[in-house]
Amino acid sequence: MGTSALTPQQMADFVKKKNPRNVRLEGVTVEELAKLFVVIGAKEGVRGDVAFAQALKETGYFSYKGDVLPRQHNYAGIGTVGNGVKGHTFRSPFQGVTAHIQHLKAYASTDKLNMTLVDPRFRYVKRGSAPTWPALQGKWAMQPRGNYGNDVLAIYKEMEQTKLRVAKK
Repeated sequence: MGTSALTPQQMADFVKKKNPRNVRLEGVTVEELAKLFVVIGAKEGVRGDVAFAQALKETGYFSYKGDVLPRQHNYAGIGTVGNGVKGHTFRSPFQGVTAHIQHLKAYASTDKLNMTLVDPRFRYVKRGSAPTWPALQGKWAMQPRGNYGNDVLAIYKEMEQTKLRVAKK
């Protein structure tokens, strides 16, 4: 929970550095998607920049080599359980980011939503059961080794090192 510390441009630049040739988003640029995470995160009080790092983990830096397809706008793997199960499909990038942010809020907080409910799995989450990223281990994704939340934070810390670009006059 909290306010994003990174700019959407830093976030987008990081993706382009990590995945320069295979960003497979539909209906949105990586810059626009990063901005959606920051803006929607702010509306719900969720760190949109760290949620974006989670999207990078879930989608392989938007290369989509798992079960979810780019056209699903499902940046968090909501409803995906492996073995070809595609999970939920959202109508737009806005709706997909909103569902992702709301799903995180369900785990991190017991506060009410500030936006209309979009997340189809919100009601299945024990509210406030994972107030930290490491506490998501075994709740968000069944990762066989390591710690899911720590992996997300490692991506964030690397993204945080992306230099801000200064506009030239």
